[in-house]
Amino acid sequence: MAKNEPIKQHYIPRSYLKNFGVEAKKGNYLVDAYRLEDDLLLEKISTKSICFKKNLYTIPNAEVDRKYDLEHHYAEHVDSEFPKIYKLLVDESVKVLTPEQKRQVLYVCLSLYFRTPRFLNHQNAFTDQILDRMLLYADENGDVKFTFEEERHEFNIKDIDKVRHEFKERNRVKFLVQHLEKWKEFVDFKYDCTINVHRINDKNAPLITCDNPVSIRGIKSTRFEGLFNPDSVITLPLDTQYYLEIFPNNIADGQTRINRMVHDRDYVFTTNGIVQSNAEKLIIGKPGTIEKHFEIQSSYEESENGEQFVEKAKFKLEEFQKFHQLCEKTGLTSKETIGQLKKMLNHQHFKDEGHLIKMKRLLIATGHWK
Repeated sequence: MAKNEPIKQHYIPRSYLKNFGVEAKKGNYLVDAYRLEDDLLLEKISTKSICFKKNLYTIPNAEVDRKYDLEHHYAEHVDSEFPKIYKLLVDESVKVLTPEQKRQVLYVCLSLYFRTPRFLNHQNAFTDQILDRMLLYADENGDVKFTFEEERHEFNIKDIDKVRHEFKERNRVKFLVQHLEKWKEFVDFKYDCTINVHRINDKNAPLITCDNPVSIRGIKSTRFEGLFNPDSVITLPLDTQYYLEIFPNNIADGQTRINRMVHDRDYVFTTNGIVQSNAEKLIIGKPGTIEKHFEIQSSYEESENGEQFVEKAKFKLEEFQKFHQLCEKTGLTSKETIGQLKKMLNHQHFKDEGHLIKMKRLLIATGHWK
């Protein structure tokens, strides 16, 4: 018997979106969504109604019982797996993953980058530009002839809608093949990288997400610098309180532990700003949190708050750099490194830094903290 035929295919799984929603009837979850194109806030809408595209993953020219294989794969191996991955990541008692769990975390979470139609949409927009330009060169009979990507094309302008559809279908088929190849290759590439999970300690500063929630950017430049750039950091909001971070390859340690950290409102300001800049069409959040996001952004635009934020961020960065330099030069248990750690923990900007507190406990347990 053939499987069901899912035409409405979500590129951001509802099992992820529910973490930013409130439960309604029969397991349906409601979120707020801010539409960027017309600055419209859609309140308490179902996760069923966003982040989907009809037949995005449907395999063309396949037998009836195989054409939805890719959509079924996502449903069985990603969408249904995300709740398990999420539970692992936000459970603060989990300190170390098994190698299999780490690979599954990367496989599932990175799928949210590769499966979105962002690149397909860009390719289709480029295709439209090419075809629109070629129409200008139609001869007196309306015939158009041109070469694109080493292939010769000929059509009459009356058939332009059909030609557009054919070009975009070829783009979609190419997307289906290439995104799977890149996804697997990238999971292998990032396997040795450090995994961090950040928790926000301010209940009045919730995290938001969007229709393109995985951000890949240079750790210094904060810009996208290529998929396989060894300096890139990857981030993904997990819910309104937790945030996943995958560190760059150039500082990979091959370990399977989870580094857990605690952050405040300042971190939410920068993090939500990244999410908003990464969105294609929608910013998404638990009801009421998108307005809160804009309030926080506005508050930091005020000169006094903005200056305080910059000063705090600069101070913390400089102190962290001193600490890491001492660790590399003299070792974690040296008098100089422990002195810097004590200095940081005695400062109000570091009092809730969980990973520093854990280092202190480790040093106490090993007899190095005097």
